Amino acid sequence: METVGIIGCGLVGQSWAIVFSTAGHPVRIYDNDPGKLLSGTQAILTKMVELETKGALRGTVKADKAFGLIKPAYSIQECVREAAYVQECVFEDFTLKRKVFEEAERYAPDDVMLASSTGNIFASRLSEGLGKKTRIIVAHPLNPPHLVPLVEIIPAPWTDDDVISGARRLLQSVGQEPIVAKKETAGFIICRIQHAITAECFKLIRDEVVSVADLDKLMPHGLGLRYAFLGALETSYLNANGLKHFCSLYGDSIYELQNQSGPPIKLEGATLDIIQQQIEERIPLDKIEERRKWRDERLAELFKLKHK
Repeated sequence: METVGIIGCGLVGQSWAIVFSTAGHPVRIYDNDPGKLLSGTQAILTKMVELETKGALRGTVKADKAFGLIKPAYSIQECVREAAYVQECVFEDFTLKRKVFEEAERYAPDDVMLASSTGNIFASRLSEGLGKKTRIIVAHPLNPPHLVPLVEIIPAPWTDDDVISGARRLLQSVGQEPIVAKKETAGFIICRIQHAITAECFKLIRDEVVSVADLDKLMPHGLGLRYAFLGALETSYLNANGLKHFCSLYGDSIYELQNQSGPPIKLEGATLDIIQQQIEERIPLDKIEERRKWRDERLAELFKLKHK
């Protein structure tokens, strides 16, 4: 199996290590903070054992064997020198990520695939002027990727075709669901949809249309139930006799809603204060980690259901 290098041992890097190791890939994982590397690798084992105990560990490799495939690396050179695929998972800072790619390309094999987990930096910006710029892509996951399989692949205009197809093939082989953007666009694909929802939620609270608590029921008890199994376009397709019929029924009202929605809203000020306060009353800040664990347990159950 091809070796995978992971740069960054935070939550995203840990999750990617689970994805690749449970599919049988040797993983070399690096972090510039030795303490974080140690605690992060220990967290990986804990997560895999918990998932296995609940029958929710993905892949074909059991937790102890998968963990045995994960080896700490103590430099970027050690992490990438034998890697066929590298997943960068450092903080969302352009200067830092660019520095990582500058060093990674120096030591990685010529045919390596270098991928960034970034959610908003173009591959063209990360790779411009580098010697291996044609080998660099964005592979942006939804978190945590070992429980949420979607990954959006966004190439630069000059990315080699075999990098795009190879990354897609590799990610599919380890159980992810990659989608490929035809070109770079602000917000990529995931955030264009996700942030549009967030912005509309802020507008509804600002305009005093609904309470925060009731608004947050919309996804888990309504739209999200359908969207867990159907895409937004297929949902509309099934809500009428095809999409053309749907648009003939609702197209004008959807157009008018867009006009009435108003200009973009900044996520700040009194509206932000209201939302923060009302969510914090339900989930205090010191309980966020507990709530994340609750979320991940349910994502694991949903993952099992969807893969029966």
